[in-house]
Amino acid sequence: MSERSYIFRTVVLFSLGWAILYADRTVLYPMLSIIADDFQLSGAETGLITSAYFSLYVLMQIPTGILGDRLGLKRILVVSYFLAGLGMLAVGLFATEYRLLLLLVGLHGLGAGSFYPAVYGMTMATVPAAMRGISSALVNCGMSLGLALGLVISGPLYLAAQNWRIPFLVLAVPTLLMPILFARYLRDTRPVVSLTPVAFRAILKDARLMRINAALFCSMYGFWVVVTWGPTFFQTERGLGLTLSGLYLGVVAVSAIPAALYLGRLSDRIGRRKISTILLPLSALTVLMLAGVRSQPLLVGLLIIYGLVGKLAWDPVVVAWTGDYALRDYPDSLGTVIGIYNFSGMLSAVVAPLISGLIRDYTGSLLAAFYMGAVLIFIGFLLIRTVPEAAAARTGQENLLSKVHSD
Repeated sequence: MSERSYIFRTVVLFSLGWAILYADRTVLYPMLSIIADDFQLSGAETGLITSAYFSLYVLMQIPTGILGDRLGLKRILVVSYFLAGLGMLAVGLFATEYRLLLLLVGLHGLGAGSFYPAVYGMTMATVPAAMRGISSALVNCGMSLGLALGLVISGPLYLAAQNWRIPFLVLAVPTLLMPILFARYLRDTRPVVSLTPVAFRAILKDARLMRINAALFCSMYGFWVVVTWGPTFFQTERGLGLTLSGLYLGVVAVSAIPAALYLGRLSDRIGRRKISTILLPLSALTVLMLAGVRSQPLLVGLLIIYGLVGKLAWDPVVVAWTGDYALRDYPDSLGTVIGIYNFSGMLSAVVAPLISGLIRDYTGSLLAAFYMGAVLIFIGFLLIRTVPEAAAARTGQENLLSKVHSD
């Protein structure tokens, strides 16, 4: 097989892997109000379900990056993805009370938490620099497809079976099959030189990377407010039905796919910074407007715009930007750089659902949660403006490829 064919196969597998994991994750969101009624939960207790998932997901980011740099990213990917599949199966079969539900949702998060650093570490090591933005966009298309799939199928599956556990059982099947494909068709990627504590500390002290990570946290906070509490907000405060609220949020994912592909490729040509400083303020404004809109056509229009300028569209740009710096300055620690990056961003997924639930408990509405999400996205814009372009990093991949072990 030619190297170009292998790159294509790798990108397709990673995109498919993202699609399934995102469907696993987002199938929960339209079910939150159903689960809350089933277990008689408060807003904070309901928000804690997604926070339990993301707490363990986030905790896996940095350890996965370090272990992947030492033991091989493919090995970590296969084992952890299988664990995520077991978590989905267990939620469908055994989540009969609230504390057990938290534990089993957390088990899925524990397995899913290794995917990001493993996949993007392997992508950066495999794909040539001139294709880094577009390849990241292609991989990220899986996020959008999975987001749409999870939101769209959860309502109909629940209504057909009158059991909120059925969507989890259905998705457990492809989740358990994906590790077999990874084991069969991917090469391992591991630097010959192992990570040292000095390199780890240097990454944490890198002000450019840390500002990117902080901006990512802010952007993703707004995203998780919209995605996790959006279905409940649209159902309880805008009068939409269960299925329709999921379909509406699926619009975000669908519109994000062409935007991510175009922006990822464009960032390869004109740079990551310019695109980022345009997207983030537009994203903040869109989330702010989502809180106040009551017309259904206008709501759909805003959700389309959010897909075009929001977190899913920005993802390939910012991860390629991080990769530019990583390949130049930390070529032996790609998994670790990406692990710290995603750890920073996904912290928002731990706090955003819980804080939004608390806001709902105290105010009786989710409006203030949307306002807070918009403000944080704008703070992310202010941070990202201080980060310089990393154009010089785009010549650094040859140094990495000369040291990568593949089998």
